[in-house]
Amino acid sequence: MAVTSKEKAVGIIHNCAVLYNDNLSGRNVLFVTAGNNKAVCFEALFLPQNFLHLTGVRTSMNSDFFFRAALNKRLSPDSIAFDQAGATELKLEILPQLMAIHTTARMIGDYDNSRPLLVTDKFAGTVTMAMGFIYVNDLFIPNTALKIDVRDITSKATRRRVIAIFSKPRNEVLYKQLTYIAKGITFDDSVLASTLREKVDEQNLTASIPIPRKPIQERLAEAQQEAEIHNADQLNQAPGKTDPER
Repeated sequence: MAVTSKEKAVGIIHNCAVLYNDNLSGRNVLFVTAGNNKAVCFEALFLPQNFLHLTGVRTSMNSDFFFRAALNKRLSPDSIAFDQAGATELKLEILPQLMAIHTTARMIGDYDNSRPLLVTDKFAGTVTMAMGFIYVNDLFIPNTALKIDVRDITSKATRRRVIAIFSKPRNEVLYKQLTYIAKGITFDDSVLASTLREKVDEQNLTASIPIPRKPIQERLAEAQQEAEIHNADQLNQAPGKTDPER
């Protein structure tokens, strides 16, 4: 959808402020990626003041006041200005989709520094959109949005597939909401298991999607096999055990 006027831009910003408030503001999002048979986690914090940077508009309001005004649908066309290079219009075109980054991100990678004027550290996104994150005070926070294939803005060596995404209020320690899991990945997957133990409250986990697990019979068979291996190891280590006569 082309953004051809400030009136249309304000409408998009008003709608996206509501989505940002409902989905992201005041929350941590944990992106779990897979590489070299292990999980690599990327954790971001979304604050009210970060919303302005994602819109690409210029304004005399500070970022907190801007978000409150947008959330209450009190922005006016005269209160914003577009970037002269046309970046604002492109950001606003994909802003509604980015308000669901906690469910739609499919790849993450380090910024490849291909744009001299762009300052950010990582990107998460898809083949049509990307959200940039900058590392500040031991946290990754969102600071830009691009209408671009995330593969074209990240270094190949660091790019990873997202296999799961979790969300939580920032004041909680463990994640209790699953928002995405990749096809073919189950909670019994060894790559994901270590993340679940360290960062996720699996017993109280909620999700709007089915929580995938291996069939119960398969899980029981694996548990039985592990028990038999353990028992055999214990037997071999038992005191007084000697090699059979030859």
